[in-house]
Amino acid sequence: MFTCPSCEQTINPASEICPYCHAELVPARPAAHHKEQRRGLLITIAAALALVGGIWAVFYFVLPKPTVAPPPIAESAAVAALRQAAAAVQSYARHEGGYPVTIVQVQSQASAAFASARGNGYYLVYRAGSPGNDGNIHSFVLLARPDYYGYRNFYVDQTGIVRATRQNRPADAHDPPIS
Repeated sequence: MFTCPSCEQTINPASEICPYCHAELVPARPAAHHKEQRRGLLITIAAALALVGGIWAVFYFVLPKPTVAPPPIAESAAVAALRQAAAAVQSYARHEGGYPVTIVQVQSQASAAFASARGNGYYLVYRAGSPGNDGNIHSFVLLARPDYYGYRNFYVDQTGIVRATRQNRPADAHDPPIS
């Protein structure tokens, strides 16, 4: 049996207060214990910050960074590539009587334009129009789509007018022409 140290009455060992004399049976934690807990918490926080800093350093210093041209440079290169690809498609139409069904038909003339666009964070998309009554295609659309948000989307068709939008969608014939 367990007895109260103050009144020496027999009590339940799980009691925190003596039911007879109301003496506190659980010893108070020393102030040193709180200091140890606080020190342990500070060490844990410092270790977590060091770990996060180390992971950030690996991402920042070790992993390669993408080389992204500023928007004005990338966009002007995309427009130049779009015009170059459109010129290749127009040249094909002058010789064949209609626009190509796929860009593969003018790949040798347009490959430099596609590579230039890719090198500046854009990809070009060619879409042939529907064939006319004579079986030839009389319209096309070329799009320049950016890899990065905030860069403009460009559009050109058989008219040769380049149009652009800042919205996150392909540009179309309803967008304003660029100057």
